Amino acid sequence: MKSKSNSSAALLARAYALSNDAETKALYQDWASTYDETMLDGLAYLTPKKTADILCSVALDKSALVLDVGSGTGLAGQNLAERDFKNIHALDYSSAMLGIAKARQHNGRQVYSEVIQADLNQRLALSANTYDAIICTGLFTHAHVGAGCLPELFRVLKPNSFFATTVHKDVWCEGGFEDAVEALTQEDVLKTHSKELDIYFETDEEPQGYYIIWEKLR
Repeated sequence: MKSKSNSSAALLARAYALSNDAETKALYQDWASTYDETMLDGLAYLTPKKTADILCSVALDKSALVLDVGSGTGLAGQNLAERDFKNIHALDYSSAMLGIAKARQHNGRQVYSEVIQADLNQRLALSANTYDAIICTGLFTHAHVGAGCLPELFRVLKPNSFFATTVHKDVWCEGGFEDAVEALTQEDVLKTHSKELDIYFETDEEPQGYYIIWEKLR
């Protein structure tokens, strides 16, 4: 058990130290097939369930079209499917991770009705005002995507719809999230409904980041 935990921690440390696209692609190519075991069994990862919980707290209709941003293998989508959401799209940079997500099923049906490979540092090939909700868990952390993608994500979200996400406390300022959220708030694009500091893993001794619900106003 100790060996599994050490291996899981090593993969997470590697994820937090990524420095370029090649390293990112290589890590998730290597990790895709064992990601769920690593994060759930090895590290007792909580954020997919906790983020799904906060999205459900805004009383979405179960027919809502939800975009799972940085979906990875689909842990957040799985949690939504278990709550009877049936219209979920996965978006991720890694084709290997999306391959796992595409195959994921709940009660005999696919969790994701569509998977989208995309770079969040680029404009998305998605129409404006498409999605009824966005969920994003674990993406906004060390050595991953910064706040520059937020305007584009809010572009594809419908007005008066909700965005449930996590942002690691270490990148809230350094990754530009504080400034980006303030700017979008001043532009009447978003409203922050809740922002709570909490743990990411069951064994955390202190909170790791924020669990947030944003609403797109217009």
